[in-house]
Amino acid sequence: MNNSLFPLQIVTPTKILQKEIRSIRLKDETGFFGILKGHTDFLTILVPSLCYYKDKDGNEVFLAVNGGFLHIREGNVTLISSEVFESDNAEKLSSIIEDTFAKRDKAEKAFQKSLEGLERSFMKKTVEFIRGGY
Repeated sequence: MNNSLFPLQIVTPTKILQKEIRSIRLKDETGFFGILKGHTDFLTILVPSLCYYKDKDGNEVFLAVNGGFLHIREGNVTLISSEVFESDNAEKLSSIIEDTFAKRDKAEKAFQKSLEGLERSFMKKTVEFIRGGY
């Protein structure tokens, strides 16, 4: 293992990823900041942003982070977020995000339509009940 590497754990509601990285650049309310091996213990609230880390080979890997927390304790770096998208290609990352948002939008519209149907049915049954139809 290279002396400049440190562990990064990315935690979302659907996955936990373990990585060995050289550096990471993220954003909180004060702006962008970088982390290298040996960083002091640290806790901050992340804002939604496009970030990156350098993998063990020095390649940049881009991250789209939907806010969250960054915690560093005893050299272990943990990024916790509701959503993190990752790609070694910024354009591909953009495409992944667009596709995900399009799918989410479609699912939300279907859910809304289903909910409207339930509301109509509930209102119809309520009116029938009030009128003594039961």
